[in-house]
Amino acid sequence: MSINRRNFFKTSLAAGAGAAAAATLSAPAIAQAKRELTMVMAWPHNFPGLASIAYNFSKFVEELSDGEIAIKVHAAGELVGTFEVFDAVGQGTADCYHASPMFMAGKWQPATFFGLVPFGLNAMEHCAWMYHGGGQELQNKAYRDLFNLQAFTCGQTGTQMAGWFNSEITSLDDFKGLKMRSSGIAGEVMRRVGASAVMIAPQEIFASLQSGAIDATELCCAWLDSANGFQQHAKYYYTPGWQEVNSAGEIGINAELFDSLTPAQQKIMQHAAQSANSINIGEWPYYNAKYMQTLRNEHNVDVRTYPDDVILALAKAGREVIAELADTDDYAKEIYASWKAYRDDAMEYSALVDYPLYKARKVAFEAGA
Repeated sequence: MSINRRNFFKTSLAAGAGAAAAATLSAPAIAQAKRELTMVMAWPHNFPGLASIAYNFSKFVEELSDGEIAIKVHAAGELVGTFEVFDAVGQGTADCYHASPMFMAGKWQPATFFGLVPFGLNAMEHCAWMYHGGGQELQNKAYRDLFNLQAFTCGQTGTQMAGWFNSEITSLDDFKGLKMRSSGIAGEVMRRVGASAVMIAPQEIFASLQSGAIDATELCCAWLDSANGFQQHAKYYYTPGWQEVNSAGEIGINAELFDSLTPAQQKIMQHAAQSANSINIGEWPYYNAKYMQTLRNEHNVDVRTYPDDVILALAKAGREVIAELADTDDYAKEIYASWKAYRDDAMEYSALVDYPLYKARKVAFEAGA
């Protein structure tokens, strides 16, 4: 069925142009010219800041194509599960997806470089690497060869929180035996410092926290975390989000389908993803600030900061895991070399420019300026 749909899509524009020249634009002709693609998400429909990306992408594609291309968005579990979206699109049973690259870790762990790396790139830096430092080209080289996918970075949460806990974290020993939902590289780092880290689909975290199946969890930040109700079953909310300085999402399209599009339609897909990405960059800091106030003032959530020795231990373990990941294969080596070269430059720049500014903002804020 997907093969027929794809062949139909390849020939649709030429056929549509001929029909337009031969007949008036009656309602049936307009209906026949519209092509509907299927998108699968890694999230439920009601996940703020994540599902909204998929809906914006779909909206922009339809607007930019003058209704020629429509995308029907399906939530996780409606057609395929959270971790199955990559196979579904690569194999052609769905046309495109929105997900996090870290959810591909079970198939190919180096994908996480395109999503999140502990103590890595922030949202603006990630976009800088993807758009200007060759990251997007490296991603598509690997994704096309390995998974039959064309990808576009799309969605940037910005700095996240370290997670929700039912007990205080005062030293590294407090991680020993702790059952925590954690994903990707961060999950492996947590295991190396003594925690029992498990990967759970985002929409299943609340029930696991409620039942006591896990003692702690990290998902995102104030906006999404409060929408999931984690404050009902965990008291302490820790910062900094060392594991996800930023978490980037991606739009993935079946590579054969993408190649069948006209150059103009391919540009529509690209620019729709970039537009959805730019809007999302602003969504997270706006709503996170508001919902952090709600969590603290209405739910009495206790926001804590990890001790320095804990952060240092996590950084050392993270460095080990990232180095091992870079040796996965030739794709990973090339990606890591590009990523690290820019990350080191960005860190030095940030230390010289951003860190002093944030210290100054803190001073000014506390002084009431």
